[in-house]
Amino acid sequence: MGIIKILLWGRPTPSRRKPVPARPSAGATPIRSVRRKFLLRGIEYPVILKTEAARNGLVITDQAFIVSLHPATRENFGLFMENWYRRQARKAFQEAIDRWLPLFLEAGHSIPAPRLKIFAMRRAWGRCYYTKGLITMNLHLVKAPQPCIDYIVLHELCHFVISNHSKDFYRLVESFMPGWREADKLLKTFARERRILG
Repeated sequence: MGIIKILLWGRPTPSRRKPVPARPSAGATPIRSVRRKFLLRGIEYPVILKTEAARNGLVITDQAFIVSLHPATRENFGLFMENWYRRQARKAFQEAIDRWLPLFLEAGHSIPAPRLKIFAMRRAWGRCYYTKGLITMNLHLVKAPQPCIDYIVLHELCHFVISNHSKDFYRLVESFMPGWREADKLLKTFARERRILG
């Protein structure tokens, strides 16, 4: 009995154990630094990579994305960043929806809160399927400045009131966002210069 107690007490507790470095799978490419910069809501960030981490994570500072990786491979980095961008996009688009919907109600347009799907689209920033109560948004839109995000979300929500792109439709958009043309121009310029669409 005493031997059993000694063996149990002699084991390190999980909180004291050091993380065991994960071995990259066969064919995985080790990574030590990231040269390219990443965009979020119109701001460009370099990446500071921490390769001795216990798990994946990302902290945003004023100057950089501090990315922790485990294991430190290019494949893990790519997958982690894609999933991270999806979470950021969902948060940004949902916040915009939640800001616009009360304004629609105040204007006398009671539209249902739409379901939101996110895809990496090549040719469109968003699409509205008003008969299904659904909007789809382009994952890459989260890289654009906030006024661009607000405009595209508004544009898709307006299709729940007017399904086409008539003059009445754009009058409705303008009633909520008088500066929508500037936001549209900013988005086109930003996307072209940063090559984030198509």
